[in-house]
Order: sequence, then C-alpha cells, then structure tokens
Amino acid sequence: MKNILTYILLVFLFSCSSTKQKENLIGNWYSNSDNNYGFIEFQFYNDSLIIYDKLGKEFTQWEVNKDKIQLTHINGFTDKKQLTYSYKLDKSNELLTLKILGDTIIQLPELMKAKSTYAFFQKNIGIEIDLPIKENELIPLSFPNNLVFNIYAGFSDNNLIVKTDFTSDLKNLEKEVADFKENSREELKPFLRFNLIADKNITESQMDSIKDQLKRTSIERIFRTYKNKQTDYENNLNWFGQKE
Repeated sequence: MKNILTYILLVFLFSCSSTKQKENLIGNWYSNSDNNYGFIEFQFYNDSLIIYDKLGKEFTQWEVNKDKIQLTHINGFTDKKQLTYSYKLDKSNELLTLKILGDTIIQLPELMKAKSTYAFFQKNIGIEIDLPIKENELIPLSFPNNLVFNIYAGFSDNNLIVKTDFTSDLKNLEKEVADFKENSREELKPFLRFNLIADKNITESQMDSIKDQLKRTSIERIFRTYKNKQTDYENNLNWFGQKE
C-alpha cells in the first residue's frame, strides 16, 4: 500500500511539474536579432505550436518533458515527422533558448516573450513608440535589412530617446553611417536609406532636429514609418510609410 501511495504521489508531482513547464511556454516568442535566421516567431498553444521563419509557416503538436520539447505531427516545410528541442528559460520566464537536437545540434537565436509582434519590437529596442497615423495610402519600405539604417525615436519614463541599432543615442551617428556604408556593396550604396520609426508625440522642433542630424550624414534618403488601415504591425514588422 505504501509503495502504491508513493507511486501516485510521484505521478502527481511529475504531472504538476509538466503542467507548470507548459504554462511557462504558452504564448508568443520572437527573435529578430540574427541575420542568418531573420524574423522568427513561435506561437505556443495548449496542444499546438505554430512556427514562422524565413522558410515559411509550420504547424505541429508539442509536449514538454523536463528540458525537452517534443514536436510531432509536423505540417510545414520540413519532411521530418518528429523533432526535439532542448530548451532553457531565464529566471523571469521572458527569454527562451532553443537548440534543435539531432545529428547536428543547431542553436537558435534567443527568443523574447511578448503579446504581439509590435510589443516585441518595443521591448527589444527598450523604448515606447506610438506611431503617427496617416490617412493617405502608404508605401511599403520593401528593402532588405542591409540597405536600411534604422533610427528609433520614442519615450522611456517620459524622456525622449533617439537611438540606432548600434548605440543608445545619435552622438556617433556619422561614424556609424560611414561604417554601415563601408560594409555595403558599391552598387547598392545609392539605395541606402534611413528608416525613421518615431513616436507621434515628438514635437515638430524635436523632429526637425532629428532630421537635421540625419541629413548631415552621407545617407540621403529618409523614410518615415506611419500606420493606417493597411498596416498590421501587431502580426508583422513590414514597415509602411513615406519618403521625407
């Protein structure tokens, strides 16, 4: 009788542990920090998982066991029927590390938990940006990342922050742009442009000051991102806007 009770207790504890592990994973996880992988999204639901990356979209069922995630019934771009990841969460359960296990172990970029794609974008850059609305039709940026120099202008604790992908301010902007241009192919240099992603509450004089700094560099084109009915930043980061 004692052995049976011990067995039941162990099964119960294992079940609780597995349920807690699953709860920590359920939600949306994103990465956009690695040029080799591009934008990655994992949408964990109770029994299903949807994966988006540059290869396409994948549906699968999943289970978690200790430090492993087992994928089964995979429907997508891979010909594999099963796949196993090892995983690790940080102490806050907000950052997820995944490795694909097999003959070769593949390390994926670190993923961040967020409610939506745009929420991930804001968490990733560390500032809040409420995009301005344009009623007229916007044009898509539609340029690869290696042709776009991003400028982010928004707020943190009511303080205006203007930063790049490389530094937290614009103090070294001219050098950053020079390095960016130096690493670009010669025939592509005329197509380089700024993507100015700026909050709607930035004053006109502040915006003029930002643009003046951009114009002092060797990149001539400025594209500013806006939102309207045709944009869907909650589900993707395909920027729309206009030339400025």
